Amino acid sequence: MFGGFFNRMYYGNPNRPDLKKEDVQMGRFKTFFVVLQIRVWKLIQLNLLYSIFWAPAFFVIYAHLMAMTRMLENNDMLNMLPGFWSSLIILLIPCMVIAGPATAGAVYVIRNWARDEHAWLWSDFKDTWKQNWKESLLIMLINGLVLFVFYVNMNFYAVQAQKGLIYIVLRYLVIIMGIVYCMMNMFIFPMLVTYKLKLRQIFKNALIFTMAELPRTFVIFVLASLLFGLVFYYSISFIIPFFIIGLAFPMFIAISYVNWVFDKYLNKVPDEHSEVSAKNGS
Repeated sequence: MFGGFFNRMYYGNPNRPDLKKEDVQMGRFKTFFVVLQIRVWKLIQLNLLYSIFWAPAFFVIYAHLMAMTRMLENNDMLNMLPGFWSSLIILLIPCMVIAGPATAGAVYVIRNWARDEHAWLWSDFKDTWKQNWKESLLIMLINGLVLFVFYVNMNFYAVQAQKGLIYIVLRYLVIIMGIVYCMMNMFIFPMLVTYKLKLRQIFKNALIFTMAELPRTFVIFVLASLLFGLVFYYSISFIIPFFIIGLAFPMFIAISYVNWVFDKYLNKVPDEHSEVSAKNGS
């Protein structure tokens, strides 16, 4: 009865033709929507797999939000606020590290699908995990430490803001730097799974790409963040949306854009004249 439905979920719609060469050449923007229609069920399956590794972070945030609700009801928010945010961030750091290798696997699969290239959901996810697990752990650890430093700086400059205008300016500068670093993360993992680069080079290139395409990067970052934020908001009371579309679909938006940036700056440059070389099978 449901065999055809589940076959379409796993293998795609057999009545939908594959993309032709001229379809891919029509541009990344149109290709995005064509590929999205073809891969929608695959993205849901990938989201179900990938969200397992982010489940600890989700439940840490969920538990803290519930605690915040109780604080508001008891009018005890001001007394517990500093400890609330500190414990949240400290608990999130190991959760982010746990999700690091899985992020590399998910990014590799989505990168291929966004380029209309073949990728096996489980086997390519697992192989990329194994190939990049050390670098992925380190990247997520760095992200966690950056989050903690950002939190400390925001608290410090919020307190010091009463002493002069310079501290207010520095506080907004920290906010801008935090947003730029978040946008850099759109490029970090795609570069990790695509090119043979050291982590120092990956972070350097991510900053260069972010600043070189700042208006476009900011727009895509906002779109992906809004989608993630809306899904997460509705998942607080009804958890299912997060596990169905909360991660893979925002990533698909961001990585489709990142593929375009790589085409513009990297992929047209012959390897022998470039310090960036592709990984095997990428």
